Amino acid sequence: MELDIQVIQQDGSNYWLSDLGIQVEKFSPPAPTFTRTYTPVGKYNVASSETHTSERKIPLVFDVKTIDSVDQELMRLKLFDLFRGYEDFYVVSSVIPSIRWPVHADDGFNVDPYEASPIMTEDITVNLVVTGGFGETINTTANMENNIPLGFDIPFACLPPYRFTNQSDVKVFVGGSIPLLADGKTATLTFHGDVASQLSITNKTTGQVFQLNQALKKSQTLILYGMVPVVDGVNVYSKGNHAYLDYVKGINELLVAGATNYDLEFDTRYYV
Repeated sequence: MELDIQVIQQDGSNYWLSDLGIQVEKFSPPAPTFTRTYTPVGKYNVASSETHTSERKIPLVFDVKTIDSVDQELMRLKLFDLFRGYEDFYVVSSVIPSIRWPVHADDGFNVDPYEASPIMTEDITVNLVVTGGFGETINTTANMENNIPLGFDIPFACLPPYRFTNQSDVKVFVGGSIPLLADGKTATLTFHGDVASQLSITNKTTGQVFQLNQALKKSQTLILYGMVPVVDGVNVYSKGNHAYLDYVKGINELLVAGATNYDLEFDTRYYV
């Protein structure tokens, strides 16, 4: 398969580079970069800090075919606009079209003719910085039923989507390279149901318990995204136990208590 790249801009404009006369030579995302700091402890010991994600760059290498020198200059302007450095955009590889990379162009780049040729350029390298450090599945788990992405090893017994009705003990799967943490890349938990006074949702895998001390009706919507619970758009953090839910890589077992006549949905992207 010939490598091609789709560029999707914030205004919805999208281009396959091959349609513009651009031949992609290389697009090879490196592994995520993690950093730590180290502090001497005593004479013969060193303590390390928590791991943090640092800058991750993808070199995009390509050349451009044009008709003549005027067309070459017009393509130069098109490339400057296409790989604008002042805003983020997505790139998608034709090899793995289920993953998009949120990026912005870093540094400048040169568009030089190949040996003064008016119809071919030298190889052009645009350094793409991955915004947020990770690529992500285009579809969330809510939309993966008929389009399971390759490479995530989702167990057959735990396939998305993750929607449950009156099931107190359920399992969801987190694929990709990282766990989902409430203070970072996370998941959306949506609940509709009847609650007399207190709802609790436990991730038995991590041992975390979220509680909401409030009555709910089936017509209301509770969303737990990150560290703040919201009911019908209203922050209800003060009515909970100030806890949150993380999700490990792999299978997570969730337990619902205190509710009747309810639906629960777990939705997320997978990050690589």
